[in-house]
Amino acid sequence: MDLPIIIAGAAGKATVITEGFAAYASWIVLFAPLLVAFLVTCVPAIRKNVNVAAALSCGSVLLGLAITLFVYFFPSLGERTTWEAIHAWVTVDGSPVIEFGTRIDHLAITMMIVVTGVGSAIFIYALGYMKGDPSMGRFFGKFALFVFSMLGIVISSNFFQTFIFWELVGVSSYLLIGYYWKKDSAGEAAKKAFMTNRVGDFGFLLGILMVWGAMGSVTGVYTFDFEAIKAATMVGDKAVPMALFDAFVKNEGWAMAGTTAAAIAAALVFCGAMGKSAQFPLHVWLPDAMEGPTPVSALMHAATMVAAGVYMVIRANFLFAWASWAPTLICWIGGITALVAASMAITQRDIKKVLAYSTLSQLGYMTMALGAGAYSAAMFHLTTHAFFKALLFLCAGSVIHGCHHEQDMFKMGGLKKIMPKTYKTWIIGTISLTALLPIAGWWSKDEILGATGDTPMVGGAPLLLALGVIVAGMTAFYMWRATYLTFSGEYRGDHEAHESPKVMTMPLQILAAFSLFIGFIGIPAGLLGGWQNNLISDYLGLGDFHPSFHWWLAIGSTLVAIGGWQLAKKVYGSSPAEDPLPAKLGGVWTLWDRLYYIDDFYLWLVRTVQQGIAKVAWFFERWVLIQAVINDGISQPVRIAGDRVRRVQTGLLGSYVTSFLLGAAVVALLVLLQLGGE
Repeated sequence: MDLPIIIAGAAGKATVITEGFAAYASWIVLFAPLLVAFLVTCVPAIRKNVNVAAALSCGSVLLGLAITLFVYFFPSLGERTTWEAIHAWVTVDGSPVIEFGTRIDHLAITMMIVVTGVGSAIFIYALGYMKGDPSMGRFFGKFALFVFSMLGIVISSNFFQTFIFWELVGVSSYLLIGYYWKKDSAGEAAKKAFMTNRVGDFGFLLGILMVWGAMGSVTGVYTFDFEAIKAATMVGDKAVPMALFDAFVKNEGWAMAGTTAAAIAAALVFCGAMGKSAQFPLHVWLPDAMEGPTPVSALMHAATMVAAGVYMVIRANFLFAWASWAPTLICWIGGITALVAASMAITQRDIKKVLAYSTLSQLGYMTMALGAGAYSAAMFHLTTHAFFKALLFLCAGSVIHGCHHEQDMFKMGGLKKIMPKTYKTWIIGTISLTALLPIAGWWSKDEILGATGDTPMVGGAPLLLALGVIVAGMTAFYMWRATYLTFSGEYRGDHEAHESPKVMTMPLQILAAFSLFIGFIGIPAGLLGGWQNNLISDYLGLGDFHPSFHWWLAIGSTLVAIGGWQLAKKVYGSSPAEDPLPAKLGGVWTLWDRLYYIDDFYLWLVRTVQQGIAKVAWFFERWVLIQAVINDGISQPVRIAGDRVRRVQTGLLGSYVTSFLLGAAVVALLVLLQLGGE
């Protein structure tokens, strides 16, 4: 079979614009949220006036959305246009080594719409959700800082700049997850997220440096620029990373094949995605991050931050196409994450935790698509997921707000009548996620499964396809379980529930409308006659193959999802006050409920292994190095000699005079002996 050619921009040569307002409008999109964050932080009058702080933050994101739509998106429909505003940042011998700037192509535009579009709805929603919070100004300042950091990743033109904003996103997430600083659990969750991401980021940095070294060794120009690196991997119109690394290992005299070096570089770069997109085994931080306010969960942990890893791999796809074993590794990590997270979601009582593990599972789907080389499918699912998962998180926040901050679904129930607007939008989000109808997730999930089953790049693709279908059934089960427990039956809460205010329900309705219709932009090739191409692929210009529509797969996965829905209805349709599954599943439930003991294993590593090594190191340093080697060893002769020499300095004038006279006599005697010898 013909192998797909997968390279960003291969669908047609872009027109590059480097001058004019459009080239530099990206600076406004990027720095407007940073300016707001600076004002809120440094101007007490703005920080204390929550209305001003909130208005500035919302305005900065809405401004970014307007510029994205009217300067970049609408004018470029049907055209292949790229806007660049890139300047030398660090130069050596007159040549730029590191550049700072923005590159706006169709891939960046799509992600900018996700960040600013979904972000605008969440910012408006936060006006109602955070109302009454004494630190509301501080919250919106941190929220704006996060948007700045995320947009920086999206429009960066090189790896170095991307890494800077990558770390800023980590700092922003730390601040927002730990926003409720009086809660110990929030502080612990923030630290866990920060430290776990550092593990992935270390691998990411090593991968960037490896690519940078390869560029300098082969081309003579050390650069981090995406376009320059992409050009170095091209053989004709194909992205072949071995073309760069074959020459690299020969130049450096490494005892490895270029294919191995290319796979190692790709795997290291993917480590960054494992951290930010919470892939197994670095997934443990995301569920705990639900300690932050619900708008934070919706924006960071559903629509943007967790999608940063997926976006980065798509942006750097030229490093991954046919990089030996790396695509198989990526695909299987995604499949394992999808399955493990879906099973964990089934046991959760906290409504936000259900959505958190669901996000992990859906990110696993996207990662499977990345490994299969279906970058358009991954970006398509990223886009649809951003809308319906943000919708579900905001619905969960509405439920929590209406139930007086109760998050346990077994203390809810009966909210269908009490909160009708929230219920209707929740149902739309649930159907979109579970792919029961041809809206949103139905199209994007089918494209991922079809691409995974067809790809020649991944070992065990048929097994991964079966795993993906199973996860589709599990997704339907846990989402309808949450639906029945929350909205069906009778209300079981301790406080009277109420519908959320309009400022919170209006964003729900907007996101619900997008969740209904956004899936239709990605109708696969060959379906409905005139829709011969996937609009997502055509617009992004990713140039990857268009998988044909698989009726058997679409129908089969839908039937599996319906089966999961009906099973959830049978078990939880009456909205029971206690969960009946633990007694029926026994040890399997315990394994899922204890999260496969992965968190326990990490805790054991920290408390026993790491702390044990630290204690041994402390004992060795204190008693072996300091006491035995230094104090009782090499320092003793010095101490004794110092003690003897110290006695010469008595502090008595008589002894000094005596020493002087004796010294003078010795000198005189030596002089006389010298004269007598002559």
